[in-house]
Amino acid sequence: MHPAIIVGLGGAIGSIARWSIYELIPSNPQTEIPWGTISVNLLGAFLLGIIMAISIIHSINSDITLFFTMGILGGFTTMSTFGFETFTMLESNNTSSAIIYILLNLLAPLMAWSGWKITHSLVA
Repeated sequence: MHPAIIVGLGGAIGSIARWSIYELIPSNPQTEIPWGTISVNLLGAFLLGIIMAISIIHSINSDITLFFTMGILGGFTTMSTFGFETFTMLESNNTSSAIIYILLNLLAPLMAWSGWKITHSLVA
């Protein structure tokens, strides 16, 4: 199967999952921290670490890895929404929430590393 189709199918699943999280954790970035976006970005980063560790340790087929990482997790996580919500908070003079929001989203690389390390220690 062509890689674009693999990524597109995974992306559709990830986008629907992100929308579901937003429905469960609604927020208004003009007045509060967007917890739904933080949740998907941090969870997505953690899952990326897990999937990449499993993929490398067990030599998983690259199409399967592509489907889960760039496809599902690419559709699930969102840098563009993070940027827009940050802008909205700053424009609404909600500066302290914007700063907290930015700092919380910076935890994503640590979440990816944690997922990698935990999985590597359990599976390797």
